[in-house]
Amino acid sequence: MPRYHVTISGQGYDAMADLVRAHHINVLHKTVRSKGKDRYTVDAIVEDSAIPRLTAAGYEVESHEDVDEVGRERQKEVGHGDRYARK
Repeated sequence: MPRYHVTISGQGYDAMADLVRAHHINVLHKTVRSKGKDRYTVDAIVEDSAIPRLTAAGYEVESHEDVDEVGRERQKEVGHGDRYARK
């Protein structure tokens, strides 16, 4: 099941705390931002099945990237073997 980096917006501090307490969302550390008038956003890593659930619960969800796919692409950039081995 793919996982996505998303930005979640919600109304009020308690709604944002419920992302962790009730919805068990993996919120990224130090990403909470106040958008004024008791509105907040956070970044999180969620499975694709969580996005419709969050939307139905009244959150706005903006999807950025499939973190698994990005991770596989970045792993291709890593060298192979021991670069410090004596030749």
